[in-house]
Amino acid sequence: MIRISRMADYALLVVFKMCDRDELITLERLCELTTLTLPTVRKLMRSLTHSNLVLSVRGPRGGYKLSRQSAQISIADVIEAIDGPIALTECVKSDGGDCELADTCGLKGNWNIVNRLISNALHNVTLDAMGQEPMDVKQLKSTLITISD
Repeated sequence: MIRISRMADYALLVVFKMCDRDELITLERLCELTTLTLPTVRKLMRSLTHSNLVLSVRGPRGGYKLSRQSAQISIADVIEAIDGPIALTECVKSDGGDCELADTCGLKGNWNIVNRLISNALHNVTLDAMGQEPMDVKQLKSTLITISD
């Protein structure tokens, strides 16, 4: 089964709730909006801030806000901030992975193509697009994915 981690899913929810806000938002408010626990939101914000997707302002009037507009942040950006680079199999990891079958498998080249297709698709879906109901698939067109009209 191919699926993103629970924490990446939660991170997408958190950043989605931060979209289109000019004012800072507190951890407590994010907890209210998402129904996630404070320790979970705190951990997510640490990773999102470290990856420069979210700006943090300290102090009594501090809080968080997205570092860019929602149309400039892809869901892949958020997933990678939490889980690291998108890699469907061990052999497509940027460090070469630790696959015991690499010498005899023969699928690495094709897995690289499949991984790039999925990664490209996730990079072409922005937070802005995710907020549209239903999503406009024409916004998702890319060089590796053809969507017929």
